[in-house]
Amino acid sequence: MGSSAIDMKTLSSRQLAVARAIAATLFEADALHPVPRERLDFALQELRAYVSRVGLQTRLALGAAFFVLQHAPFLLIGKIRRFTRLSGEARRKYLEKLERSRFGIVMVLVKTLLSFVYFEHPDALAGTGYDSQGLLGPAYAVGAAPPTSRLRVLESSPNPSNPEEPSSELRPATVAKGA
Repeated sequence: MGSSAIDMKTLSSRQLAVARAIAATLFEADALHPVPRERLDFALQELRAYVSRVGLQTRLALGAAFFVLQHAPFLLIGKIRRFTRLSGEARRKYLEKLERSRFGIVMVLVKTLLSFVYFEHPDALAGTGYDSQGLLGPAYAVGAAPPTSRLRVLESSPNPSNPEEPSSELRPATVAKGA
C-alpha cells in the first residue's frame, strides 16, 4: 500500500482547511494572540493520523460535519461565504450560534476531536495550567493508598505434567507493597 491508499482513508485538503480554520478560531485566546502555526500543523497531522485509523462511518460523519460547517454560515449568520472565508469575528459568532442551534451536534463532534488532538501538543496543554499533578498533587499523596497497592498480577501456574509448559490456570501472585 502506497501513500495514495492512506490518503483515501483520511481527510481531503478542503476538509483539512475547514478543520484548521475551526481550530484557529476555537483555540485562539483573542485576536491579538492567534494560535501558533506550528500547533495547528501538529493538530492537523494528529487529526489526519486519527482519521486514517477509523472506520468508514466515522470518516463519513466527519466529512459531513466539515461540509455542514463550511457551508452553513448563510443559514445561521446570514453571510453568503464559506466558513474558511469569514473574518475571525464572524467565525466566532458563527460557531457560537451553530453550537446553540439544532446542528449543534455537528459542532460537538468536531470540537471534541479537535480538542483531543490540539491538547496533545505539550505547549498547548501547558498553556492551560495543567501540570499532571492535579490541584492537590497525586491522589495518594492526600491520604489515599498508592495505586500500586491494589495491583494484582496474574501468573499461570506450572503444568504438573510438563513443568516447562505453563498451564491455562491463572492464579494471583503477591505484589510487594510500594512496587
